[in-house]
Amino acid sequence: MKVNETEEKEMFLRLSDPDTSAEALDTIMESYNYIPTLLSRRFAGKGLELDDIYQSACLGLMNAAKRFDSARGICFSTYASATVLGEIKRLFRDKKNCIRIPRQMYEIFSKANQLRNRHLVENGTLPSHEELAEALQVTSEQLSHALYWGDAQDVCSLDQPIADGDALFSDCIGMEDDEFLLIENKDFIESFMKRLTEKEKEFVHYRFYDEMTQSKIASLMGTSQMNISRMEKRVLALLRQFYEKTVVLS
Repeated sequence: MKVNETEEKEMFLRLSDPDTSAEALDTIMESYNYIPTLLSRRFAGKGLELDDIYQSACLGLMNAAKRFDSARGICFSTYASATVLGEIKRLFRDKKNCIRIPRQMYEIFSKANQLRNRHLVENGTLPSHEELAEALQVTSEQLSHALYWGDAQDVCSLDQPIADGDALFSDCIGMEDDEFLLIENKDFIESFMKRLTEKEKEFVHYRFYDEMTQSKIASLMGTSQMNISRMEKRVLALLRQFYEKTVVLS
């Protein structure tokens, strides 16, 4: 069920009214049920029953509805996604003793995360699976297994801060999961883009959608590569602040 901005505001006004709050909460849970459904499916097959994950995800959606403040300027689906993920992570943390992970696999996973984060900070993009495997001197299959087991052990790594607190850009926009992309890319990025200047929006499309180099972008935008580098740092800093704001709200 697609909910527009006007309908969303009306639902939360009714939720704040004691006379209509119960009915409004049921409507919200039904309208946004796609969020726990998609995010639960993301963690299927990682050591816990899907039904248990889905129940925790629904609890996260209910908590999000009760805490949501539309005055913050963030649409509910973005806020709810972060809260639902938090509830799923909590479930995995509580149950992590039931998930046994080979030490070698976790070491590869940890090093791979460090390399991805460093590459993102230095180049503005994530390394490919093949590049990671080559840098770690492991096979592609070993890397795939390590990433799988690592996510099962520590779900928090999906939004683990990088460098001096920079948020992992790929996780913000859901690049690793097409279904998660339906939520994050549509809601989070659209909300974030509204806060950028026209030049910054143009840069984001060139850099992160068209995957152009800084020098090519500089040529297209009629400026120096140094200015483009500064703009990238500024945009990523703004993204981090907006991401942290979203996470803190959850």
